[in-house]
Amino acid sequence: MGERIDQFCDNLRVKLTGIDNKMQALKQKIDSKQQTAEQDVRAHLDAVKNRVEQDRTKVTTAQADLKKWVEERKSATKEKIAEWKAKGEKLKLQSRADGAERYAAAAAVIALDAVDEAEQASLEAWLARKDADSAPSTRAA
Repeated sequence: MGERIDQFCDNLRVKLTGIDNKMQALKQKIDSKQQTAEQDVRAHLDAVKNRVEQDRTKVTTAQADLKKWVEERKSATKEKIAEWKAKGEKLKLQSRADGAERYAAAAAVIALDAVDEAEQASLEAWLARKDADSAPSTRAA
């Protein structure tokens, strides 16, 4: 299980570093090329939206795995687990461990998707702010 946690941490670190690098590069483009900034942001936003959409099936599957684990966890009380241990019911214990590992993997998929969605939201917010800042002011009547 330690390897899975290490892998999740590595995946998250790589994803966050990649997003940070892309956002920094985009910020530099915006700062240096004001005329094409909106076009660059929209292109980056399209790429992020495509990535989110491509992962949609994986996220949906992960959400189902999470729900399944919650149900399994309800039925596997502390008393039952202690009983399985006492009786040496290794198959039940292994099945529970396998389910917990699937749960952890599913949670990682959902967490990484949330990072993608946060990136998308940031880009959409930038575009919305640009629209608001560039709109002519209207006087209250």
